[in-house]
Amino acid sequence: MPDFLLRDGYKIVPHFLTPGTVERLREDIGRIANGRLVHGLRNLHLRSERIARLARTLVEPRYFPVRATFLDKVPGANWKIAWHQDNVIAVQERRDVPGFGPWSVKEGVVHVQPPVEVLSKMFAIRLHLDDCTRNNGALRVLPGTHRFGWIDDDMDSWRARIPEVCCEVPCSGALFMSPLILHASSPAVTPTHRRVIHIEYACEPLPGGLKWT
Repeated sequence: MPDFLLRDGYKIVPHFLTPGTVERLREDIGRIANGRLVHGLRNLHLRSERIARLARTLVEPRYFPVRATFLDKVPGANWKIAWHQDNVIAVQERRDVPGFGPWSVKEGVVHVQPPVEVLSKMFAIRLHLDDCTRNNGALRVLPGTHRFGWIDDDMDSWRARIPEVCCEVPCSGALFMSPLILHASSPAVTPTHRRVIHIEYACEPLPGGLKWT
């Protein structure tokens, strides 16, 4: 795990993608949406060696992608996300392994809450296909909170102790983050496209016969 994620739990890289890559990813999402205005797509299958190569310039090459989703905030789907940690992973099938649970199925894919040790070794890259600002629902984080494991107590107490950071990211930029960092987002003040591809990475197999999707 790179030092910036161990220390702060997040990092903004302003110019991670080329304009051409951004346009190709927009076109790919448009083909998947098939003319519909969508605000979210689960279980994307990305085959981009460029993204993998860029990711490996900032993290260890042993990391591999395990899940990808698409998110957008548009009129009619301008949601608020309260302070939370990302606490589930996607697996191929359910196997009763100690420490894993509860279980759920989302759009045909099995999800489970793993032990905190699994998530502590993961990270995500959020690829921004539009400018993401405070006005259109940029992610907000409480730096360093990923180091405290599961956080189940009063969120107001954490917000009182740790100043939040609004992660404004320009189009073509990326936000690296730990799934355990406390994060939230507000509804967009001026709803416009805020297209983000969120890719999760792991670095080792799961125990007990469980397999990443």
